[in-house]
Amino acid sequence: MKWAVICILAAFSQACMAESSLQVNFRWQIAHHCTNTSPLIQLKNIPPGTTHLLVEMKDLDSKNPLHGGGGGELVDESGFPAEYTIASGALNKYQGPCPDNFTGLGHEYQIKVTAFNDQRQTLAQGAHQAPFSGKFVILQGVIGSP
Repeated sequence: MKWAVICILAAFSQACMAESSLQVNFRWQIAHHCTNTSPLIQLKNIPPGTTHLLVEMKDLDSKNPLHGGGGGELVDESGFPAEYTIASGALNKYQGPCPDNFTGLGHEYQIKVTAFNDQRQTLAQGAHQAPFSGKFVILQGVIGSP
């Protein structure tokens, strides 16, 4: 019985670590303002066996869906490599950031990616968030921030 509990805990621990290991990175551009063109999204540490990637974007400062959100799902039945770049504009259910105070502070947006296997079991999850405002995007280009 003791070994069964240890094995269950070890499996749970590995699953928790896998769910936090997916690295997500993106960078806003002025062209993303109020469009349905998603940014280029770089992924690292995609676990073996991943055949589906679910991408979700949400505005962390507003419950108004008109400020941007959605995402899309990508499928590769042969499996995604450990590092993968989602091309700009590849998400089919995406609405770009459109904060009502774009010329001021803007809003904070999060892009979350979940990796699934062919049986729709979650293998990993990761997220990245960044503010979106005219001032931030211009400053980001000047200083080269991610």
